[in-house]
Amino acid sequence: MASSSHDQIVPFWNRLPKVMGYPLAGASMVSIVLLGAAQVLRMLPLGWILALLATIAMYRYAFACLRSTADGFLQAPEVALGEDRSLGGKFIWLMVILVVVTAIGAAALGQTAGMVLAVFFAVCLPGATMTLALEESLVEALNPMKWLRIIAAIGWSYLAMIGVCVAISMSQGWAQDVVVRFLPLPVALIGLGIISNYVVVALFHLMGYVLYQYHEELGLMPAAVQRQVADAPAADPDQDKLDAAAALVREGKLPEAIDVLGQALRRGSTPAVHAQYRRMLRAANDNEGLLTHGRQYIAVLIDQDDARGAVDLLRQCQALDPAFAPESPAHISKLAHMAAHVGQAQAALQLLDGFAQRFPNSQYVARNGLLAAELLHEKLGRDAQAREVLLDLKASHPNDPLMPEIDTLLATIERMIAATAKKPPPSR
Repeated sequence: MASSSHDQIVPFWNRLPKVMGYPLAGASMVSIVLLGAAQVLRMLPLGWILALLATIAMYRYAFACLRSTADGFLQAPEVALGEDRSLGGKFIWLMVILVVVTAIGAAALGQTAGMVLAVFFAVCLPGATMTLALEESLVEALNPMKWLRIIAAIGWSYLAMIGVCVAISMSQGWAQDVVVRFLPLPVALIGLGIISNYVVVALFHLMGYVLYQYHEELGLMPAAVQRQVADAPAADPDQDKLDAAAALVREGKLPEAIDVLGQALRRGSTPAVHAQYRRMLRAANDNEGLLTHGRQYIAVLIDQDDARGAVDLLRQCQALDPAFAPESPAHISKLAHMAAHVGQAQAALQLLDGFAQRFPNSQYVARNGLLAAELLHEKLGRDAQAREVLLDLKASHPNDPLMPEIDTLLATIERMIAATAKKPPPSR
């Protein structure tokens, strides 16, 4: 029996245009285009290895989309550093194993049995993919009982999802056929990669949304639902202050209402008061007040290890002032790592910009520089800039304990730069 929270979730069949538009979000499209363009490397000697790595990276990003959607967050994420780096490779192995088992079945039992097995695996592949996303285990993802549990919990909607997947895949085939027919090979390879990546992200988002829609039947508790439960109306200790401020607003006395809540905050108050205070500051167009409160409240959220709340507040403040940062180098460092962990690489990089110049003697310079280089390399594909960051660290902090990690990342980036560098034109 569905609960009220379940009823509030729009069924996936009523939001198919949004499913297809999901990959168009900025962070998603950057990954799709960059990793799709990497498929042109197939034309190089042993370039298939780099193309395979790009495919694995794309699947890793797709799993981040699946899991983020399953948690109820419907905007495409930037890949979090905490994401299991092996998921893309595990998914490749999952498909390879299913193909091998199908071939063995056809050889041992005949073509008809092999065809039946192939259809069964094709129908169950989304269930296996969902299992891999939820449990991060290839062994569990190969367990048919796990697939059947998901199919049974979702019911007929699972077959509807399969139908949508088939329709999207057929559209992909048509689009790729057009690309191959009318474009030269190098451009066609890039086009094929981008189309394939786009479809992968859309399909993984769809699977994540189905998990979100049927989370109660599957016994899951999405993060968004947990937050709704945590934010459910309760007896707020400062409800009298909220009520007093609301009464002043109704009387047209917004400055007085802001002052009431501001005094409450100076004595320490609840998240509801902080939220209402910020709403009133926005209504008063008091950007300076928003930034001042942001620095104060974000320090509290960081100390409470509330990564999502701290990063959400960081992004609000960065929209007002791109140079916004907490006052403490320790808080800047912790907040940047929080932002990276929840998939907000750009916010983290914006926060770390110029950190070494502002705090040259801080113990966090190398740690933050390494994080910035990881984000530039892994999330944004800006290898040259990442390399410069690492070289600066080697020059300024040669004895830092993180130097082995810095050297390892630097070597990886330099190999990538060398592999993708254009060959010089032949001399005449």
